[in-house]
Amino acid sequence: MFVVLFIFEFAILFLLAKFLIKSLSRLLMRVTKSEKATIALLAYLFLPGTIVHELAHLLAAGLLFVGAGNMQLTPKIIEDGVRLGSVDIGKTDILRRAIIGVSPVLVGIAVIFGTLFYLQTSGLVNIIIYAIAFWIIFEVSNTLFSSRKDLEGTLEFLITSLILAAAIFIIWPSLFQTTLRIFQEKALLNFFKTADLFLIAPILIDLVLISITGLFIRQQR
Repeated sequence: MFVVLFIFEFAILFLLAKFLIKSLSRLLMRVTKSEKATIALLAYLFLPGTIVHELAHLLAAGLLFVGAGNMQLTPKIIEDGVRLGSVDIGKTDILRRAIIGVSPVLVGIAVIFGTLFYLQTSGLVNIIIYAIAFWIIFEVSNTLFSSRKDLEGTLEFLITSLILAAAIFIIWPSLFQTTLRIFQEKALLNFFKTADLFLIAPILIDLVLISITGLFIRQQR
C-alpha cells in the first residue's frame, strides 16, 4: 500500500509541477505582455532547481563514462510547456541513457527527503530555516522531472526489464516469493511510509501556488 501510494504521489507531483510552470507562464505573459520577459523571469525563478537538474545529468554521464556537451540554463517555450534548461549528452546504450535521463529525479528526491528529514530531526523552530527549506523544496520539486528528450530510451528499457523480470519470476517462482518478503520487511515499509509523508510537502506547496496563480490570472481578465 505504501509503495502504491508513493507512486501515486509521485505522479501527482509530476502533473502539478508541469501545471504550475504553465500557469506561471500564462500569468507572466499577461502581466509583462512579452515572451522574452516571461522567459527571463522564469529563468531567474527556477535557476537553482535547473542547475541541480542539469548537473545531475552531467554527473551521471561522467560516472557512466558518457560524453556530455554544453549545458544551457536559458528556458524556452515549447509546445507542451516550458523547457527550463538542457545539456547535450553523447550517444550511448539504452541502459546508460535511461540512468542519465532519470538522474535528476533521483537527485531531486534525495534533496527533498534530506531537507524534510533535517527539519523533522533538528528540532529547530526558526522562520528563516523554514523559509530556506520551503525555497529548496519548491525549486527542486518543480525541476526534478526529466523532459521527453531526457527520457529517450527509458520506456524501451523499462518494458524490456519488466518482460525479463516476468520471465524470471515464472521460471523461478521462489524468487518472486522472496521479493515479496523483502517488500514486507519493516525497515523497507517504514522507508516508504516516511517517503509518503515527505512527498505531501511539495504537493501542498504546488497546490497553494497554483491556486494563488489561478486567482491572479482570473483577476487579470
